[in-house]
Amino acid sequence: MGRKKIYDPYAELIDQFNRSGVKYVIVGMSGINYYASKSEEVFATQDFDIFVKPTLSNVKKSMAVFKKLDYSIMSNEREVNDSSLKDIVRSKKTILATNPYGVAFELILAVSGYTFTKMEQDATIFGIGKIPVKVAKLSKLLMSKKIAGRKKDKLFLKRFELLLQEKEKKGK
Repeated sequence: MGRKKIYDPYAELIDQFNRSGVKYVIVGMSGINYYASKSEEVFATQDFDIFVKPTLSNVKKSMAVFKKLDYSIMSNEREVNDSSLKDIVRSKKTILATNPYGVAFELILAVSGYTFTKMEQDATIFGIGKIPVKVAKLSKLLMSKKIAGRKKDKLFLKRFELLLQEKEKKGK
């Protein structure tokens, strides 16, 4: 009996980004989860955060991929179109892409504390099967959450610190 292939919308999108030359790096909880060594270390998230190089040409490439894969694309609760894209990139607004099955991606054009170049320069390459995935360095992901200072980030950082302490105790 052969192995059954499972559809992975995240792998599909990243593969298409790679093929289309989109400059990106995975950030947020999505990025942090790549560093988990066990399932207990994975944190739930409602979307998949992708920091894209905030240039009009790069964002247009990413929009073309989303359209090809039949995603709805919104920013500030308005549909993104060619005429609004320039303003979205200039003001570095977040873009939300969702498919008919509820899979959601956040295209982020700015993160707390780091430029795209700084996040990308020492990113780690992980693999989803044969698909390379560029993920920001864990220390930068954690620092970005600390700099953002949102209540949910503070709660996560506290929980993450407890997880590390627990892991350290088990290692002794």
